[in-house]
Amino acid sequence: MVNLSAKHQLTTTELQLLENATNLVPYLQKFAQQIDEERHIPDEVIQKVSDAGLFKLGTLKKYGGYEVSIRAMVEIISEVAKGNGSVGWVVQIINGNNYNVSLSLPGQTLDAIFSEEEEIRFCSVLAARKAVVKKVEGGYLVEEGFWGFGSGSKHATHAFINLLDVNSMQQSKSSGMMLAVVPMHEVTIVDDWYTMSLKGSASNSLEIKNVFIPEKYITTEDLSQVSALPAGLEGRDRYKPYTQVTTAITTGISAVLGLARGAIEYFAEKAPNKGITMTTHTSQAEVGHIQYKVGLAAMKVDSAHLHISRAIDHLEDHVQNRERFTLKEFAQVQTDITYASMLCWEAVDMLMAESGGGVIADSNRLSQIFRDIRGGANHALTTASTGLELYGRVLMGLPPQHVMTLSAAAFFKTNELSEHKL
Repeated sequence: MVNLSAKHQLTTTELQLLENATNLVPYLQKFAQQIDEERHIPDEVIQKVSDAGLFKLGTLKKYGGYEVSIRAMVEIISEVAKGNGSVGWVVQIINGNNYNVSLSLPGQTLDAIFSEEEEIRFCSVLAARKAVVKKVEGGYLVEEGFWGFGSGSKHATHAFINLLDVNSMQQSKSSGMMLAVVPMHEVTIVDDWYTMSLKGSASNSLEIKNVFIPEKYITTEDLSQVSALPAGLEGRDRYKPYTQVTTAITTGISAVLGLARGAIEYFAEKAPNKGITMTTHTSQAEVGHIQYKVGLAAMKVDSAHLHISRAIDHLEDHVQNRERFTLKEFAQVQTDITYASMLCWEAVDMLMAESGGGVIADSNRLSQIFRDIRGGANHALTTASTGLELYGRVLMGLPPQHVMTLSAAAFFKTNELSEHKL
């Protein structure tokens, strides 16, 4: 369990869900080899996670979900990732998508989707590699489309995809998206997920051919075209102007944080009874430089958590006060998430280096964490070099190179982008 300050206390329901996640950790660890070999999560594990309520964290209460806070979502999902990185990643992606879908689609469309008896789980890809789409009566026809990295696709009921391909978006110089909901029975899951990291996340490519999508299941999202904060928003809807921030937090960092926490716990558990080959040391726990490395790794992960917490604080303060972000604030939030990811990776890498030759075995838990966190930290939302470049550019008065920052330009307090030498 994570100790949170009085300001950051979780509700009784959120604490119960956190306990449910903690109780699953030993169970999930037993499936490490099977999940990696089969490249997806077994149905019985998915059912266990579902029974624990962990696919409904981001779902609205009126649809049978728990509608937990973003802070609670990070803590709960990070606990799942301590059990297994792929499971944590899928739980993160599905909940983050369910959360952000509720901010993107109109109420009537959400009612139609979530009225179905099955538990609704969204996978998503926000840039098509190829998309041939035609406007037809009543909606759009996707003649041919291909989307990469649809994490959790094998366990999703719906896909939330951008009908604009990368080339079209680059040519138009627009960061706007045309987002569509497509039931998974109309999507072909391509068997192309062969990786060294997050092997069981089912981040397969998605393919669609000759599928009609009704108008009501399509929404456009382009924050750069919005000139004012909408008035009168209540509840979850208050977060609608801040979807770029909620996406970065809810779908990017929780699993990475949990993997790093799990690595420290595992290393500390094994150290007392593990010697160091070619030395007289019979217990790593009694060796000074190991103590130093464990302490430093733990502080890196604690620091990562503080950066994540600051990002959430900034978001919540702006939502509560219905305020726009300054360009510097927005860049800082994005960088907080990516820098936290880097700190988590560094912590695991340090422990890996002190674990001897045996750690390279596929079956070694720290080895799996090492592989999984490398993949998680390489995600576009959590790549430190992108975030640090963004923050450095903004601090030096240069325009952002970061697409999510550019697309949220309308929500800066002043016309700051024009002042940054665009």
